[in-house]
Amino acid sequence: MGKGKKLEGPCAIEICNGMSAKWRTVTDMVMSQGKANKTLPDYVKAKDIICLHCYNAIVVNVSSEFQQHALKRRRHREPETSNENDTLSFSQAIGIITDILYKREREELPPVWAFEELRTLMESEDKRLKSFFDELYLSTNPSTKNKDTRRKVSKQLVFLCYYLCGIRNKFVNNAKRDLGMYLDSTGTPNSTIDTLATLGLTTTSRSISYHKDSVSEKHPMTVESSLSDSAANAMVLNIDDYHSIHTKRMPNTTTTSTAVHLATILLNPIKNEVAISKQDIHNPALVDASLIKVGIEGQFMSAYSQPHNQRWGFRIVDDETKLEELAVHSYDVRLKEKRITRSMKDVVLVDLLHSDLHSVESYVNAINIVASVPTIDEYIKEGNVIPVVADWPGQIFLRTAISRYLIHGSSSKITDKVLSFLPIIGPLHISLNSRELIFLQYQPFFSAMYKYVYGERKPLAQKPKPWRINLLLELSRSAWQEIAAIVEMKFGHVCKDAEYVTLKDLLDNVIPLVLDIYALFFRAGDFNSYVESCFRVWTIFLKFRRKNYTKAPLMFLSDIFYWQSKNHSILKTMNAELPKFSDSPVEIFHSLLRRNTEKHLTANQIIKEARYINYLRFNDDGFKENFVHNSTWAVYQFSSRNIAILTRKTACFLLDCFSDIYTRINYERLPFIIPPRVAIKTSSKKSKENSFPIPAMKMKEAWLCHLPLGYSTSHKPGSSGCDSSSCSTTNVTITEETGRVLSCGHAYHNTCFSQHEHKCLYCLDYIKDGIDENVQSLIDRLCRLNSDNEVENEEPDSIPEDDDDDTKESTDDISVPWDAAIRRFLQQ
Repeated sequence: MGKGKKLEGPCAIEICNGMSAKWRTVTDMVMSQGKANKTLPDYVKAKDIICLHCYNAIVVNVSSEFQQHALKRRRHREPETSNENDTLSFSQAIGIITDILYKREREELPPVWAFEELRTLMESEDKRLKSFFDELYLSTNPSTKNKDTRRKVSKQLVFLCYYLCGIRNKFVNNAKRDLGMYLDSTGTPNSTIDTLATLGLTTTSRSISYHKDSVSEKHPMTVESSLSDSAANAMVLNIDDYHSIHTKRMPNTTTTSTAVHLATILLNPIKNEVAISKQDIHNPALVDASLIKVGIEGQFMSAYSQPHNQRWGFRIVDDETKLEELAVHSYDVRLKEKRITRSMKDVVLVDLLHSDLHSVESYVNAINIVASVPTIDEYIKEGNVIPVVADWPGQIFLRTAISRYLIHGSSSKITDKVLSFLPIIGPLHISLNSRELIFLQYQPFFSAMYKYVYGERKPLAQKPKPWRINLLLELSRSAWQEIAAIVEMKFGHVCKDAEYVTLKDLLDNVIPLVLDIYALFFRAGDFNSYVESCFRVWTIFLKFRRKNYTKAPLMFLSDIFYWQSKNHSILKTMNAELPKFSDSPVEIFHSLLRRNTEKHLTANQIIKEARYINYLRFNDDGFKENFVHNSTWAVYQFSSRNIAILTRKTACFLLDCFSDIYTRINYERLPFIIPPRVAIKTSSKKSKENSFPIPAMKMKEAWLCHLPLGYSTSHKPGSSGCDSSSCSTTNVTITEETGRVLSCGHAYHNTCFSQHEHKCLYCLDYIKDGIDENVQSLIDRLCRLNSDNEVENEEPDSIPEDDDDDTKESTDDISVPWDAAIRRFLQQ
């Protein structure tokens, strides 16, 4: 086949500089790409010849010179077929755009923040604006910028259009208002906002203040309109106290502090579920011990013999998920790891009111505020109930109000509206309290681990912040997953040494339980696993006698079992939308409120700011999404690489702990001895006289509550053999094939365990006794009509935090003797 004809010039492009002697044919691809790049002059036709230099400028490099040439050619030809008035001057174009924007703002339409969308909108109103936007875009010299820079420039062009139109007509000010509102929400001083207003970039701080006042006055209408679309849906209510504790105020003649106490009331509609019926929602028995005992024995006790990791398996998550879960008790909405799970899209602020929430009356007042909203009033009249997810005070005070009405009726001075609200303990508070409880009870162990990982010169604070507690717990869990197999291989599966089973129970059962109950089960909507975990966590609260939380989960479990007996529809709703039954929205809202309020604000000023925050969430015109830079996100203290290093170092520490136990058992031949008087009596009042050490865990003082649950029962686990009182095979040694050691510390032959229906009856008796004791205490309190309204002295829901606990340790100097630690442990 012969060669084709060689291409020859000249180049069809009028501004060709003759720099190339190589040629290209104008194909359909060149035509389409050139039009897309706006670099192809309209006189160029298909099959024309152009040089390689011009080809690259049109197709590859998107030359600004060629864009301007193509634009000029187009303008040169347009007068031949158009009216002379079709060409607009700069001022004419700005005038037309200003008129269009002014009309939109008068119609209360939101600003348009995307350049292409704004351009399309304007050109649809007046086609003559096409050349203006072409020229405006080309003026940015786009061919010299990469894709990300061009995207940023397009946003700047949008704001430039609004800026120029605002100069022409001061009533075109939505863009300036949005910028001013954003700056105000970030705490920008009024003087700075007013300076920018003088430059024409924002509205004045006074205008913003007037706008806030107007929003605050219209707040009841905002609430009503926000809830009207959810009148047939299920709803969840949050009630929590808010304290303005930014700093101390200067004392006057009568007071030394003027901290403001407010009650925050939020409603969270569940858009996908119908309203929950009030019928059979409240148990006439208030809290039913018999129902709880039957439910627990029938549904949970067989699985209770398994540690958490055996019950649900070791959990492997990616780095992003792990970092997000480490920040689960950090409520800063700026945190990058929380940007999705911290959405407040559907939450409605009913209001803030002056209240310290320290009495039954204060909570009744709060729910009356909710019931006063017309939509909610009608909602209640239709026979619907609203779950109230709150902390311990919210549970006990609202349940007291409900109990008083159920028992004493109108003589309690409480109306039947209280029956339209259903208290449910907040999962965040269960998680937070259980994590902090475990840290505080085993603090010497975690302090030793911290020093091992970071060095002897870095002691752990006595009262660390929740993020650091979460980190230490997660490192312990992850490190145990690294070494569990070799540790169990070394000790065997039926080792009953009390020190060994205590450390193993902490790592294999307790720590993963308190980490997963909220972060995994609740947020994933795994209702059955969450309820079972609530029972398991309650046994920890019971063992350590954690005030109030020995009772709070029992109220929840009593309700669950009662609803099961009634086949109530709330169970379907909770199964379908469990994460909605959360107290996290109110914590997030408080974080927003603290970031948007200055120190020394009065209660009314804080209420106004809260209402404004609610308004902004429902009236976000896209300014933040388009203009607030990603660098404003906060980030977690450690990277995934840091966590991996810290996990390995923690694993080395745990191997040393188990090595000490192995040496005592197999080389020193010393049993772990619990003093007899401690074994006989378990006291909630701990003193040095009845304590004993757990050396491998670096605990100089420990009590029976620090050991697995079996050691708190009336029948303590023996040092060897089967613990069944009716064992008929005492001559048979317990091995992996013939028996098992349960997570509670008791051991059974398989035949004995089968006779007990795969339940530890000693632990079951202890649990039943704990249920009876705490339910009776609850009933006594709930039934009193004229009891003192105030909360008794109680432990705080979160431990106080050390002021110097924000140190971000570096992992650069941490050495991890991983291979040596494994080798040393295996060679013992």
